[in-house]
Amino acid sequence: MRIMRLMSLAGLVLALLAPLAGAEAPTAPNVQIASSAMLVLDASIHPREIVLHITRTAGEQPVQGAGNVSAAIDGHPVPLTAQGTAYLLNTRDVDGGAHTLQVIVAHDGIHEVLSAVVTLPKRASRLAVLEQHGYGAWWVLNIVVMLLAARLIMRRKKPPASPS
Repeated sequence: MRIMRLMSLAGLVLALLAPLAGAEAPTAPNVQIASSAMLVLDASIHPREIVLHITRTAGEQPVQGAGNVSAAIDGHPVPLTAQGTAYLLNTRDVDGGAHTLQVIVAHDGIHEVLSAVVTLPKRASRLAVLEQHGYGAWWVLNIVVMLLAARLIMRRKKPPASPS
């Protein structure tokens, strides 16, 4: 029973420290990364996704529709979701660094390929996050575990005295 309490308290401490591990690189502003005679491709790079905006050069109208746009990173198709006038490109499984992005847009009866090189932010490992914070999270975790262990030792019941 005590071990279960200790494990649940340790889980709570780890859950409180989890936001430190989720710290990621700041996001970039929306910038033009590719264009053609008929289209302009803007992108905003976030830690786990790229937000794409595709507009026509004449009239600056957005290209919309889930089936009108597909994408690939380094030649591998990636999930793309239409959300209003934007397209969300999932990059959770793509390593940080420079990659070739190809966006295929179907419009006006043709298919255009817009290519660009995008640099995805490198994700910090849990160890790197702890190093960045001066191992403060490790110290907090160690102190909590030691206090719990001391409490368990102090609460331990003495065995009943044997009759002599």
